[in-house]
Formats: sequence, C-alpha cells, structure tokens
Amino acid sequence: MAVSEAASGPQQPLQPEELELVEQVRAALRQSSLPTAAATIDAIGRQVESLGLFGALLARYPSPLEEQQLGPMRRGLETLVDNLVSTDPATFPFRAPTQALVGRAMNMAQINFLRMLWHVTGTLPDPAEAATLREVAARRLRASVHCRLVEEVLADIVTDGLVEKPLRQQAGRNLAQLWGNRLTWRVNRFFPILAATWEARQRIRVVGGTLAGQSELVQLFSCGCDAEFVDLLMDQDYGEVEVQAFREFLFGTSSEELDRLAQRMAAEGMSSIELDAKMDTVGRDAGSILFEFFRARLVQCTARRTAKLPGPRHTAEGYVMLAWLARQ
Repeated sequence: MAVSEAASGPQQPLQPEELELVEQVRAALRQSSLPTAAATIDAIGRQVESLGLFGALLARYPSPLEEQQLGPMRRGLETLVDNLVSTDPATFPFRAPTQALVGRAMNMAQINFLRMLWHVTGTLPDPAEAATLREVAARRLRASVHCRLVEEVLADIVTDGLVEKPLRQQAGRNLAQLWGNRLTWRVNRFFPILAATWEARQRIRVVGGTLAGQSELVQLFSCGCDAEFVDLLMDQDYGEVEVQAFREFLFGTSSEELDRLAQRMAAEGMSSIELDAKMDTVGRDAGSILFEFFRARLVQCTARRTAKLPGPRHTAEGYVMLAWLARQ
C-alpha cells in the first residue's frame, strides 16, 4: 500500500526523497519472506501518518517569522530576537516560541523514524538490497541529525552573554528562520560547510601521534571536509581556544584530557601516543554517534562557561558559526 495522500501532503515533514526511501523499504519487505514483514510495513505506515500529524500540529501554532497581536500587545521577529538574547541555557526553553518546541519534538520523531528504517533495512534477506537501502537510510538519518545539531549550535551562541550582542541577534534570526521553515529547512542548503565536515569527521581514524592533529587534519580533508570550515575557524581573530576546540573536534577528546596526555608524554619522554577515537559505526547508526559526539563536547563547553573555567567556551562548530555570522 502506498503512502496515503494525507501522509505525503504539504504538512508531512518527510521530504520526497525520504518518502521514496519509505516506499522502497516497504516494497522490499513485501517481496521478502520475512514472517514479520506485514507487521513492519504497518508500523512504518503508522509512523509516517504520525509524522504528518506532527506537521499539522506545527502549522496550528504561529510562525515566529510573522507578526502577532494579542490585545494591545504586538510581537514579531525582532521582539522574539530581543527575548532570546536575554536568556541563558537554563531559561532559553521558556522563551522559545511554541512552534519551535513542537518542531524540536517533531525533529526527534523524524530522527527516530529514520533510525527505525535503518534497523529495518538491516533485516532484509537480500544482502545487496539491504546494504544499498541501509546506506540511503543512514544518509537521510544523518541529514536530520545535522538539522538538530545546527539548532543546538545557534541556541548555544544566543545564550552566551559574552558573545557580542549583534552576533547573538543574528543567531536568533537564523534560529527563527529554522523554526519558521521547519518542514523544508535543511542544513545542506543553509550551511553546507557543516554538513560536509560532519560527514568527513565520521570517516577519519584518530591516530594521536604527537597530538598536533596533522594526520587527522589530512584525513579530514581527504574525506571531504570543506576547507572553509578551517578557514572560518581560524579566522583573523582566532586564538588558543579555537585551536583547542578544533583539537577536541579532531580527537573526540576534551582539552583537559589532551593536556593530561601531553603532560604524560613529556614526563615519560614519549614522542607520540596512540589515541584511537575512530567513530565506530558497527552495529550502531551513525546519526546517533554523531549526535553523541557533538553533545559531549557541547556539554563540556557549557560547563566551562558556567564555571568560568579555562578552555573552549564553544565547540569547533560554534566558533565556525560565529565567524560565519560575523560575515553575514
């Protein structure tokens, strides 16, 4: 049974290429001899319908891009931005518009659905078909995770009171654009630099060596990292914290731990050290691993900011976004 018109209508968060994947998976299940095929097909259909209902719920709330009036009170994009830049990480959710909160929940529902497709494709009896569809599902899943991560990067900048106000305001406007266009907003069109770099980072193997990151950087570029990512990170005003944030991105290890390793190398007279932090995707979906890789660094940066500790206050992606916003 094809995806219903309602499920694939204008309020459906799944894009045409994602709905095409849904049909390909359902067709493969129908042609398989799996005893659970019929139940799985029904479960996929229900999830697609549920995502359509999420989209319909999203449309019931005012867009943050439009002006609203309630009695004598008026609000619009600029009043929203003014509210957002007065928040911190603790109060930010209470200032975000309802459509943004519904959209975040919808984004997670979409991520979970695509993760489900990734698992289902792994059960298909035809190895070639399973591998092909699973790679497509993984790619669509990572794209949805990218959207969530960019939202996290922008929110992190908005809530940092030490960032210049014009940059936080610009981050707030970009957040509003994401929230107001949630159904069609995609990172590969908004900020392809980050999407390409996240894709490349998942393919490199961390060596360690002298902890300078030269081998990892070469791998990053050879795997498709956009050179502008490094150009923006090492912009004209870059300093030690940007370098530390980039090393955390390359090694997948905190600056504090890297400093401890460097001290150990010096104390023991070692010229290099093995540090294997490759993102192993065996048995796990790459979208979840990418999300955890980013969130672990974001939490560390937020903790340093809150406790006024030395080290990066933002992730490498955050510093890249700050440089990009400044250019805007």
